[in-house]
Amino acid sequence: MSNIQSRFDVSDPMVVTRILCGLFYFPHAISKIIGFSGAVGFFAKAGLMPPEAFVVLSIVMELTCGIGLTFGLFTKYVGVISAGVMAVAAYAIVAVYGLGWFWAGHGIEYLVFWAVASLAVALDAWNRNPGVFGLFAWPLKRTKAVTA
Repeated sequence: MSNIQSRFDVSDPMVVTRILCGLFYFPHAISKIIGFSGAVGFFAKAGLMPPEAFVVLSIVMELTCGIGLTFGLFTKYVGVISAGVMAVAAYAIVAVYGLGWFWAGHGIEYLVFWAVASLAVALDAWNRNPGVFGLFAWPLKRTKAVTA
């Protein structure tokens, strides 16, 4: 299977997870673009100053993560960045609304799930291709099962 085909092999659950993590970013970023002034107000309430710069940064990061995860580009790095973006988003929600769990009530469970899924995608990509940092990937290496 070619590299491009393997990036979109929907029989692999991690590929499906990676693509979904990426696709979910597009409406997230678009809502900030369309509602820029509202996003600026929210970021200001969260204490992220200057709020306009943080909104633009978040849009850029969300689009970068969306493209990278959807198309399988730099997955091991973009997955970690995605988890960081979701951690900052969870911080902002907690700073403005307090600590809540249910997403529909300004909770963070959706963001936590997204961050953990992004980390799982990154770890899987690192396991498949450790690259330059392979020395640090030893806990991730799969061992082959011994058959009798």
